[in-house]
Amino acid sequence: MRGRLGVVVIVMAASACGDGRGGIGGPPVPRLIPGGGIGDGKISGYLNVFVIDDETDAVVSSAAVRVGDSAATSACDALTDSTGIASFDPQSCPSLVGPVNVTVSATGYAPSTWIGVNGRNLTIGVRSISAPAFGSATVYGTIAGWDDLPAPAVNHQTLAIIGASQLPGLGDRGNDMAQGKRTVDVDVGGTLYPIDIDANLCARNALVNDCNWRLITRTGAQAHFAIIIDHDNRGTADDDSDDTFTAIAWALKRNLSFGKGATASGEVLDIIRDADMQRLAASFASAPSGLDYVGALPTLELGAEGRIAIILPALDAISLMTRVPKTTGILADAHYDLIATARDAIDKQQPVTLRWLRKVDIATTVAVSGWLQPPTGLTVSSGTYSFTPAAGATLHGAELQTATGERRWSITIFDGSTSFTLPGLSPDPLPLGSIGYAVSALRIPDVDLADVAFDDLADRLTDIATDRITYSR
Repeated sequence: MRGRLGVVVIVMAASACGDGRGGIGGPPVPRLIPGGGIGDGKISGYLNVFVIDDETDAVVSSAAVRVGDSAATSACDALTDSTGIASFDPQSCPSLVGPVNVTVSATGYAPSTWIGVNGRNLTIGVRSISAPAFGSATVYGTIAGWDDLPAPAVNHQTLAIIGASQLPGLGDRGNDMAQGKRTVDVDVGGTLYPIDIDANLCARNALVNDCNWRLITRTGAQAHFAIIIDHDNRGTADDDSDDTFTAIAWALKRNLSFGKGATASGEVLDIIRDADMQRLAASFASAPSGLDYVGALPTLELGAEGRIAIILPALDAISLMTRVPKTTGILADAHYDLIATARDAIDKQQPVTLRWLRKVDIATTVAVSGWLQPPTGLTVSSGTYSFTPAAGATLHGAELQTATGERRWSITIFDGSTSFTLPGLSPDPLPLGSIGYAVSALRIPDVDLADVAFDDLADRLTDIATDRITYSR
């Protein structure tokens, strides 16, 4: 759940005073934009900057806000107060006219720089360097009708992987929960031996039949599901290279919600009948030059409960069809999106382009076309970062990352710049050694980058294309 309790009073005060524009030529009324954003006219003498945690929306106090490009000798600096705001006016920041570069930084967060932004009220998010301590709950349950499923054939076993719907945001760090192990008894010649299996797994084979799963799940509204799989080891139990995994059924339970630290037992997932499944087919247009692998995941969109990705079988240029639950019955309010990617190889992360098709009609073949070319020509020289933009992108952004891909600086470019330098900060947020420089192009139709609330773009983003290089410092 994204907490906004710390900013409710601020938002209510701004609403009571109008739209944030203030008098003509006068200071704008401070207006926090939940989720981040820009608004209330071009900068001319006055600027309000709110700083928030971009994963929780909580305001960040004592954040340093710098207005001016990296080479500016007269950059303006201020700290956010207890409400998360830093304000600038003609006395504190002479000749303040947009567009401007704004850098915000705070202890424990990766800095964020906005280049060429022009709005009198800005709300800028910064991301915690360490993964936030998301709340979790523990749920125990089973699958109704598990024992009634057909007994697995020789060299086969039936498995069920239990999971929770994901939060709506792509790549949200709150979606991954370590599941740990649980102990089940294996019957070997009439003697029971305990073995450990994944806690969120049901298993049925010649030695064990157990579907008393445990799931560590996130907090808030959600759905739980199981992908029921036939695993064929091809008679080579010690060699996984030729194993096949085939989805044979799904199970589901909706309208769940859990608080932090909660424990629940007795949950039962209901198997979705074969008559309530249907075919979903996709086709792929040629990917951009150099990107040879294409694939896609259908996602079952459940509104406030999040989304469930249909991961088996994965769709690609060879496997163009899968089976998914129908949007009837308990899923009558749901719909499907299709998230498609093209990359150089299945095991290579960049360059990559992602295409997001929303509310697709799964009664027809879903056509993936219109790929966005990733940015090219990424270079770093004497502190200047450059790239060649992707044609057709709405805006570009960049990240400086550790060798393991953790964000250490975020850059968003609003004015079309294709190179930038960053101001010196103390302490230096970038470690010595290998640094990743990633550039992303975003396509968001019909957006005004001078008047935008980022939360409103969640259903409008159609493409993200990224490339990444490394350099040493």
